[in-house]
Amino acid sequence: MRKQELVIKDEIDLISMFSVILDNFNFLISILFSSLFVIFIYYLSATNIYLSETLLEIKQEKASFLPQSLLNQGSISNDLEAEVEIYKSNSTLQDSLEFIKNTNKYDESDIPESVNSIRENLTVFTDKKSLLSISYRSSSSELSEDLLNQFNTEFINDRKNFQKESSAAGREFIRKEIPKIKLLLKSAEDSLNEFKVSTNTSDYIFDTKATNVKLERLKNRIDEIEFKELELKEFYKETHPIYLTLTKQKNLIQSQIQDIENDLPSIPSTERQLENFKREVEIYSNVLRELSSQEISLGMKEASSISNVRIINSASKGVKVSPTIWIFLFSIGLTFIAYIFLLFRHFLGDQITNFDALSDYIGKEKIIGEFPLINLNKSHKELNKFNIADELMNKFIYELTNHLEKDQRFIEVIGSRKDVGKTDISLRMFNKLKTKYKTCLIDLDYRKKGLSKDLSLNTSYKSFSDFRQNSKDSSLENESIIIPSLDIEDPADFFSSETFKSEIEKLKKEFEYIICDTPPWKLFVDAKIISKNFSTHLYIVCNQITTFQDLDLFISDFPEQDSVKFFYNKFNLYFNFFGYKYQYPYYSKDFYYDYAGYTSLDKSGLNSYFQKFYTSLSKFIFKIKQNIMGLLK
Repeated sequence: MRKQELVIKDEIDLISMFSVILDNFNFLISILFSSLFVIFIYYLSATNIYLSETLLEIKQEKASFLPQSLLNQGSISNDLEAEVEIYKSNSTLQDSLEFIKNTNKYDESDIPESVNSIRENLTVFTDKKSLLSISYRSSSSELSEDLLNQFNTEFINDRKNFQKESSAAGREFIRKEIPKIKLLLKSAEDSLNEFKVSTNTSDYIFDTKATNVKLERLKNRIDEIEFKELELKEFYKETHPIYLTLTKQKNLIQSQIQDIENDLPSIPSTERQLENFKREVEIYSNVLRELSSQEISLGMKEASSISNVRIINSASKGVKVSPTIWIFLFSIGLTFIAYIFLLFRHFLGDQITNFDALSDYIGKEKIIGEFPLINLNKSHKELNKFNIADELMNKFIYELTNHLEKDQRFIEVIGSRKDVGKTDISLRMFNKLKTKYKTCLIDLDYRKKGLSKDLSLNTSYKSFSDFRQNSKDSSLENESIIIPSLDIEDPADFFSSETFKSEIEKLKKEFEYIICDTPPWKLFVDAKIISKNFSTHLYIVCNQITTFQDLDLFISDFPEQDSVKFFYNKFNLYFNFFGYKYQYPYYSKDFYYDYAGYTSLDKSGLNSYFQKFYTSLSKFIFKIKQNIMGLLK
């Protein structure tokens, strides 16, 4: 299936958009006032809702007896989801509700019935770091504020009690752990001391650099003794006591060097054992120090009455959020949406709804006439409308007689659909032309015979010649005549016959203007056959009946567009604003008489003062619309 494309028929300009407003003024105003009335009823009957807000800051402090160095290795989450759930918990809300009930400040009907009803109107937002934004809605401004403040109080008290209980439990745990850590520390210190004593018999410490220094010093000492021995050999014998003393010292030092060199292979393992003892002592010492610090900190928190929750903004006074005066803007928005819908229908719809759309589509120069919609049953109330319609018809006849050549004055009146006004326009053209020109009006709509029936003409004739011979009205020379529908069986065959063509040619030689009323172009082939015998094709465009598709189909059948003219029919001469009718602004520059003060209202029931006021108001609005349309053009 071929997808149909949306095509904008009319140009999107200010004139068209303003025209849509005026054409649908009653509809738009009805939506506006209807929605205003409904909203007003809702505004008066709806329960008022008041909103109160508060802002809390929560300082995240994680009490722990673990060493700070271990705590820094991990990341402490600042997620406040748990705090949000605590704030909305049954205990917090129920305690607050009971407190408000006990104050006896509010009627029972105003106080929420249950925790669930409170939770439905309570909203808590968090920035995931330290702030809680809280709001509460209720039907009372004071109740919203008091309840929200009480929620804060209960939440803070809960955090205080939790902090005291957790601090007390932490201190109790630390008191039990400190003696254990002290015993472990003492045992580690004793083990370290014992290891040092057991490995220090040779008077050296287990350090590679210190061992090398010790060996270097002992070797230097041996060198000094040997140097002194060389000096004493010249003065003393080897059995001299001084010489013997030096020899003993030398032997002792060499013994120490030998012991160190013998223990060198075991130094790394011994040193590791020493470091392990030292590390164990350091760990227990740090744990004991951290426990003591935590015990002091928890003791301060337990004695303190300040929680980690700070109120940045207390609960604000309840502000009315529903229904507010701004709800009336909804009616304006609804009217605007309706106007947008009408714009879409106008620019994308297929029906031709105003003169501007038609002129934009086919060109204003091709439209040579227009005629308003007239209600014949109210002629006594619409005299001015008849006058305007008559002057518009005069204008059309002037354009017709001054712009058509002699061989173009044989006019076929065409319409794509029924009830577009072909017969009426044909008859009006005939009545205007016959006063100055010899004119022939032919009813070629043999299927409907609307013109013949309206004029009560005899339709029993078999041909034009039969009509001319037998009709009394047609016997007069130099007179305009109306030829009724003929009595034939097949109109399509008759229009294709040579007889019909010859009869038309005879009429062309006799009459200055020939006008023929034809059947609908879109439904029957009759009008297409007839068009070959006429030089001018007047297409009747009926307001809100004829479509752009009808125009496309009709224009496609005429390659020579100069022979095609258009007539805009049955448009509203006035904009109707709830019964008050005002001059149609399309013709505000071309009207022949001043009809600005005209109104179709029956003034019999109105006093003279209101009549004067209404007439002045009509003139004032007319002038404003005249100026607006002039600016837009």
